[in-house]
Amino acid sequence: MHAALSSKLSTVALRIAPARVDARAPRRAVIECAHKKGTGSTKNGRDSNPQYLGVKKYGEEKVQVGSIIVRQRGNKFHAGAGVGTGKDFTLFALRDGEVMFKVGANKKKFVTVVDTVDRSGRADGQPTRKDKRKAMYSPRAVVRAALEEGISAPGVERVAR
Repeated sequence: MHAALSSKLSTVALRIAPARVDARAPRRAVIECAHKKGTGSTKNGRDSNPQYLGVKKYGEEKVQVGSIIVRQRGNKFHAGAGVGTGKDFTLFALRDGEVMFKVGANKKKFVTVVDTVDRSGRADGQPTRKDKRKAMYSPRAVVRAALEEGISAPGVERVAR
């Protein structure tokens, strides 16, 4: 009985199996990969050192011999009287004085060092705005001391109100 049953099952299996295989789409081969991702690489992460370029001493600032006035690449500023140029186009003072910036021919910018100018007052003898302010308003320490001692000082009447 087992033989008859097994022959029936085998014929049934033979008939069903090809129908099932034909009905399904063919499977593609799956290639297994590693489950952990590898670390990525980046093309960033570089930086250059700062060059510290630019104007170091501005107009009307006092300079001594050898003081660096401008650090630059190329001749953005040209050396005038009292100014020397280094091999990297650095402009430096050749004498003591004050820095002056001028625009010359062809709109070139020149840096010169001139003798120190006295700026204590106006040419017409009138007091400057700074002198007028000092005469009109006293420093806070002077006003405070005047209030404590009871004496008058410029600006005290404004504070006493």
